[in-house]
Amino acid sequence: MTRVSVAVRIPEALHKRLKAYLSNTRSSKTEVVINALAQYLGATEEVLLNQRVKALESQVAPLRAEVKPDLHPGEAQEEA
Repeated sequence: MTRVSVAVRIPEALHKRLKAYLSNTRSSKTEVVINALAQYLGATEEVLLNQRVKALESQVAPLRAEVKPDLHPGEAQEEA
């Protein structure tokens, strides 16, 4: 797949949110922009499968951080 370079100017507040997202997910700006554009334009088939999987993993990472550490995958949480 041939790639082209695109330069954009975004509001500072949005850039701060982007940097925080990148820090939390370990994604690159390129990955985030490609995935966001693909979703916005309804062209997710244009994004390679491995990139889509990585994007999903990066979205799950912050959720994992919020899960109780004593709850392991596959175990049901017992109610008191």
